[in-house]
Amino acid sequence: MYARDISKKVRSSHRLRGNAGEPLSQPPYGYRKDPQDKKKWIIDPEAAEVVKSIFRMCLDGKGNEAIAKALQEQQVLVPMAYWQSKGLPRGGKTQPNPYRWSNTSIQQILSQQEYCGDVINFKTYSKSFKNKRRLRNDPENWVIFKDVHEPIIDRDTFDRVQDLVAKTKRRAPKKANGPKSIFFDLLYCGDCHKKMHYHTNTKNKDIHYFACSDNTVDHRGACPGRHYIRADAIEQVVTLELRRMVEMLRNDEAAFAEMLAQKTDQELQKERKRDEEELQKSIVRNDTVSRLYEKLYEDNATGKVSDEWFMQLSHKYEVERMELKSKISSLRKKLAESGQHQRERDSFIKAVRQFMRMDRLTSPLLRELIDHIDVYETEGTGRNRTQRVVIYYRFVGYIEWPGRAGGQNYKADTRKGVAVEYLTDPIPA
Repeated sequence: MYARDISKKVRSSHRLRGNAGEPLSQPPYGYRKDPQDKKKWIIDPEAAEVVKSIFRMCLDGKGNEAIAKALQEQQVLVPMAYWQSKGLPRGGKTQPNPYRWSNTSIQQILSQQEYCGDVINFKTYSKSFKNKRRLRNDPENWVIFKDVHEPIIDRDTFDRVQDLVAKTKRRAPKKANGPKSIFFDLLYCGDCHKKMHYHTNTKNKDIHYFACSDNTVDHRGACPGRHYIRADAIEQVVTLELRRMVEMLRNDEAAFAEMLAQKTDQELQKERKRDEEELQKSIVRNDTVSRLYEKLYEDNATGKVSDEWFMQLSHKYEVERMELKSKISSLRKKLAESGQHQRERDSFIKAVRQFMRMDRLTSPLLRELIDHIDVYETEGTGRNRTQRVVIYYRFVGYIEWPGRAGGQNYKADTRKGVAVEYLTDPIPA
C-alpha cells in the first residue's frame, strides 16, 4: 500500500514536470546542467566540439565504425569517462579503455534531436511500481518542446544526417560464406573471456575460423592476441575429447559416474555455502530496510520529514526491498533444488551415450554436453606451434581425465610449413 501510494505521487509529479517542459532526463553528452538553474541545460564547450565533429564525419561519408576509430586514435574520452573526469555524478560502469568508442555510442549521438535545442520527455516508461525497468515509449507518446536551450547542431544538418542514417542498411550475410558454425556462441577467449566471433576467409571461402571479438587487430579492442582457431580444427578437437569420454564410459561406467559425482559434489558444497551466506546477509538487510521504511513513514506522518524528502528516500528503500525480495526468493529456490543435480548428471551421461550412436557432431548435442570452450593464443613457431583449448562441460565444468597427460593431442596443418598442436591438458598451476 505504501509503495503504491508513493508510486502514484512520483508518477503524478513526473507527469506534471514533463508536460511543463522541464527535462526529465540527464543532459546528453555535449550539455550539462546550469549551475544557476538545475532545470536548464547549457552547452559543455569541450564535449560539444566532439559532437560537432561526429556529425561532420557522418556527412563526409564515414560510417559509425570509422568515426569511432578516428575518435579513439585522437584519444577522445568516451562520454562516461569524460563525465567522471569532470566529477559529474552520472551512473554507469567505469570503462576499461576510456578512449574506446563503440558504434552504439556514435549511433546514439547521431540520433539525438536534443542537439537541435529541443527537450523530449517521456521517451521511456516503467510498467508499474513493482517493475522499475525502463521501456522505450512509442514516439507518438513523446512530448517535444522545441528551441528550449542553445543548439549544438542546426536542424538542417541534423535532418541531413537522419536521411543518411536511414539510407544506410545493414548488409545481409553472404550466402557464399555458408551457414553458421555449430560452435557459434560456445567459444570464448581464454585471456579476456570475451566471445569469439565466427568469420569466413575472404580469399578462400572454404576456410572458416573464430577470433576474439575484443582483439586489437580487428576490433580496436583490449585483447592483444586474435586467438585465431579454424572451425574445422575445433570440431576435430572436441570430437577427439568426446570420444575419449565415450571410451571411459564404455570401459567402466561405474567409475565414470563416480568421477562425475565427486566433481559436482565438491563444487556444489562450495556453491551451497556461498549461497547460504548470501541468503543470510540478504534477510538481515531486508529486515533493516523494512524498519527504516516504517520509521520514515511515521516521521512523514508527524511532520518530521518533508513530503519531497519522504518520496525520494521511500522510493530508494522500495527499490532495494523489491530487489532483496527477489534475491531471497531465488536463493531459497536454488538451495531447495539440490536434488536436481543427480538428474543433471544422469542427463549428461545420457547425452554421452547419444554421441556413441552418432557419426558427427550436431548443434543440439553440443549444447547438451558443453557449456563453453576457452581458446588461448598460439605459442611457438612453424611446426612447433601449440594452442591450448579448455572444454567446460555442462553441470560438471572442466574434467581432468585419469591418465590424461599421456593422451594424444590433435595436430593440424593450418597452412604450408605451419602446423598447430591443440592441447586439452589441464592448465599448469
